Amino acid sequence: MKKLTVFGLILCAQMTFAQDKNTGALGRLVKAAIDYSPRIREQQQLVSIGDYKTKIQEAALKPQVQSELSVTRVDPVAKASFAFGSTSTELRFQPNMNYNANVGANYTIADWGKQALAIEKAKLETNLSKNNVEGLKQNYAYQVANLYYGIVYLQKAIEVQKEQLKLVANNEKLISDRLKQGDALDYDRVSIQVRYKNAETRLTDLQGQLDRQLIYLSSLIGADARVMVPTDADFSASWADLTVAAAFDQAQTNNVDLQNIKEKDLIADKDVKIAQLSMAPTVSAVGQFGIKNGYLPRINGEIPPVDQDFKFNTVLGLKMTIPIYAGGRGAYSTEMAKLNKEMLKYSSEATNQALKRDLDVAENDYNIAKSKLDLSEKNVFQAQYALKLAESRYKNGVITNVEIEAAQTALREAQLTQLQYQYMMTQAKLELSRLSGLKFW
Repeated sequence: MKKLTVFGLILCAQMTFAQDKNTGALGRLVKAAIDYSPRIREQQQLVSIGDYKTKIQEAALKPQVQSELSVTRVDPVAKASFAFGSTSTELRFQPNMNYNANVGANYTIADWGKQALAIEKAKLETNLSKNNVEGLKQNYAYQVANLYYGIVYLQKAIEVQKEQLKLVANNEKLISDRLKQGDALDYDRVSIQVRYKNAETRLTDLQGQLDRQLIYLSSLIGADARVMVPTDADFSASWADLTVAAAFDQAQTNNVDLQNIKEKDLIADKDVKIAQLSMAPTVSAVGQFGIKNGYLPRINGEIPPVDQDFKFNTVLGLKMTIPIYAGGRGAYSTEMAKLNKEMLKYSSEATNQALKRDLDVAENDYNIAKSKLDLSEKNVFQAQYALKLAESRYKNGVITNVEIEAAQTALREAQLTQLQYQYMMTQAKLELSRLSGLKFW
């Protein structure tokens, strides 16, 4: 009993170590892909742009101050002539040269919430950009994970094929020995050599597929993935064990596509309200302080002294802008915004429908692969036992070379099938986690 307990603890420790090893390597690869991706950096720039768009909208709530300098020549100017006996006097009400310098300010006092809605909309658009960044990160993470476990599958398939080569090589040695003793035919030797070449070809194909996967992964992380993927990696990493119902509920909060639709719906709601207020009035306060000439009239063309000609002046007032008619543009904009909001509702329903379907498919794929894996494990055990019997009988000359080749092929196929089902289960778990919005990195 103590021995069994110790064995169980050792087995649990080995499984935990394997999971940590996979999780650590996969996490480093995902981080490298996210840090390297130009597309993610591009989307992050849109977030920064969105922040500045919000600040621009917020700036409209502050006073707008501007200065003005102008020189204007007017010809002709209004004038009047007066005669007093033999003397005449000319009075000009405005100089030909008019100088003006002022600082003015404009401040919106009330706009019935139009600018506040514009600010909220800008913030929501920035949040949508942030969601897009997270969505890109998630896509890269699961793309890396799929490549990683594809590499794990190919590494293990190559190990199986190498074991097959060893078995074929051992058979070739036995046949050579028996050929020397006259107990085998030259046909047997040629046949085993052809089989060895075929096994080498399959190994080359598998190695080529592995290299291709590593090239894809290297392109995502911007570095050589060969040094970052453990050669002894396996499928033991743990994933969230979610039912379809639980995954669907979790997706309502974490799925990026659904989050984006919710953000777009909030933006559409602001568009409706902004369109409804398009004909609302705006009340502004205006003020101006400056200096200008022309306050004193010109008598007989004489220019008054500078200290008398130029006067400080101020302007204070309220201004209300009331839209009266715009060809129905406001009503059209409101209806268009409402239609867009209605469209997003259908988009949400369609996305949830597709999500439920994809979750059902992933769970079904997982259950099928798991059932087949249980059967394949028995097949591997039986194939190993059959090969052991075949080797013993072949050494004793009871069976032919064809029969032992069949036993070896059966074992290889059983082992590859077992690997395929393990890989399929991992893929199904990855898909369930992706659809539910699980962040594993």
